[in-house]
Amino acid sequence: MNKKSKRILKLCIALAALISLAAELLYSNYFITVSRYAVKAETAAPFRILFLSDLHGREFGENNARLLEKIAGEEPDLIAFVGDVFDRDADEDQVERMLELIAAAGEIAPVWFGMGNHEYGYMERTGDALAERIAAAGAVVVDGSWEDIELNGTPVRIGGYAGYYRTAHMNSADPERQEADERFFEEFEDTDRLKILLNHIPTNWLDWGYRDRFPVDIVLSGHYHGGVVRIPLIGQGLFAPYVGWFPPYTKGLFEGETATCVLTTGLSGSRGVPRVFNPPEIVTVDVSGK
Repeated sequence: MNKKSKRILKLCIALAALISLAAELLYSNYFITVSRYAVKAETAAPFRILFLSDLHGREFGENNARLLEKIAGEEPDLIAFVGDVFDRDADEDQVERMLELIAAAGEIAPVWFGMGNHEYGYMERTGDALAERIAAAGAVVVDGSWEDIELNGTPVRIGGYAGYYRTAHMNSADPERQEADERFFEEFEDTDRLKILLNHIPTNWLDWGYRDRFPVDIVLSGHYHGGVVRIPLIGQGLFAPYVGWFPPYTKGLFEGETATCVLTTGLSGSRGVPRVFNPPEIVTVDVSGK
């Protein structure tokens, strides 16, 4: 092969690599996937929960039409937003768009909303009564609180906690908040109902082994963004907030002795870093009898 042919070959290889990278970035940042899991529990009849996390104000199609189409296609009995749907730096336009998404989702199935660290950051920055606005859009907001309902005849308790479950000492600078947190933990677990917890940060359930210690049947979490960049073939996340490089848990269903945690990779990148080998996802959890 002469020099000219070698140069052409190198250019073709470089061009193919650039096209492949561009295609991957488009796929991992704009193509919504669905991950589906099954959990066995004592139920009167099967039911399906669809949950999503870490949207950070993004839109998938005008007025989130593509996202809503994906959600509707899964025919959920309940939709859960599990934190960081709003970005801490959101302007009023973004807030209105996310409220419209919540309202539109409510036309598909009942909507429950658990706060994340970015919702807290937004409220601290602006003083906006965001929880009240989310409730006005049609969602049931659970923030250090719980509600008892029935899902297809099964008594269920749904709660929400944005921080590290069972570690109220993180609020030790606020004794009233610490007392309220501890009361929530005790009351939430004190039931024979099936317990579902919207807990944005999964650290305690996964990295600290709480799924072997506390009696919460199903925990729905996000926050780690799937590691943002995932290593192909082996499915290893590269980095997760508060965990660091090569986190052991970034996606999937993790069963313990007392709880099952389902962790979504979410829908957006993180801190300006795009998703790579990590397409946006929504998650369905089918709960049925043992």
